Amino acid sequence: LAVSFIYGSTVLSLYTSHLTTSALLIGLIPAIQNVGYFLPQLVTARYSERLARQKPFLLRISVMERLPYLFIGLTCLLYPEAPAAVSYAILAGGMAIANLSSGLGGPAWNHLLSKVIPVARRGIFFGLSSAIGGLLGVAGTMLSRHVLGTYAFPISFGICFLLCFACHVLSWSALSLNREPPLQPEAEAASMREYWRRLPGVLRADHNFCHYLVARSLIVLGGMGTALYIVYGKRTFAVTDTFAADLTMAALIVQTVSTPLLGMLADRRGNKLLSEISALLGAGALVLVLLAPNSLWLYPVFMLMNGALASMFVAGQGITLEFGGPGNLPTYVALANTLLSVPILVAPLLGGWLADTIGFGNLFVVALVFSLAGWAAMRFAVRDPRHANGTA
Repeated sequence: LAVSFIYGSTVLSLYTSHLTTSALLIGLIPAIQNVGYFLPQLVTARYSERLARQKPFLLRISVMERLPYLFIGLTCLLYPEAPAAVSYAILAGGMAIANLSSGLGGPAWNHLLSKVIPVARRGIFFGLSSAIGGLLGVAGTMLSRHVLGTYAFPISFGICFLLCFACHVLSWSALSLNREPPLQPEAEAASMREYWRRLPGVLRADHNFCHYLVARSLIVLGGMGTALYIVYGKRTFAVTDTFAADLTMAALIVQTVSTPLLGMLADRRGNKLLSEISALLGAGALVLVLLAPNSLWLYPVFMLMNGALASMFVAGQGITLEFGGPGNLPTYVALANTLLSVPILVAPLLGGWLADTIGFGNLFVVALVFSLAGWAAMRFAVRDPRHANGTA
């Protein structure tokens, strides 16, 4: 629900386009968000492995994840005449702090989930949670559409950020009510030097994990134009701020309907298959945006795009938990998320640079090539870890 008020590929990208005309700088915002989440996880993975309970640490770190949305919203309302460069810097800094805090808590969050959700039920859990979030998000998008259509820039976006913050506070309260069973660490805690020394060995010993990271990286690069779809629509078809909210609603409806089905598919057929589906849905969105003769075509584009994101959300959460064992699970999660931060950083920046230099059409062609390469790598080079490791 919180995310729906500043949905990344629509509302947030549109807000950024009010602050700068550079596609590279627009692409920098999702890069900051994603890298802020993925990059720092190795820092806290070792700490998470040593904790009997993860929730107290999560509650502390997640406070800083929520405060930046309050600050950005208040800035829009109290300093509406701020120079665009100042507003952009506040946005970039706020997103960095919020997602860095979220990333530091990532290993603990995944460790918590692995303790309370059985392997065979994780797909439906992630699917249902995403569906419920999507259903609430539709309601949130209806409200944000009204706000964007009623108030002028930047007041409209300031209200959306404040609504996002309010919902984040509610989610923190829900987390505080979670009952987590204590689980003593299986392995003796290694020193920090020993912990970092053994990380390359994890990769050398698990070739299938390495193949997965390569395939996932290609799929990530295939999404290099995702944050720019709405910018392309604004420049090509002159779409409005309220139209962006309509696209968000369409995307969230797809998320609501599809994710429980995707979760059940993951439980029955594995997260590897779902990862392949994600790559193909992303490729389909790119084909449609290349062929789009008018703004109405952006509806199926965003629906396919969000289907791809929903598939990878369910698959990506579940498949990483199937590599390794309970004793080194946080290390596997942190390794995957940290190493994937490289293509996650490069993708939107490369997409923005290509859009500025060779145009949106050529950017989408390059992204399509990466999406199809990612599908092929996931299909033919990766073995389903659930069966390979006997975690089914």
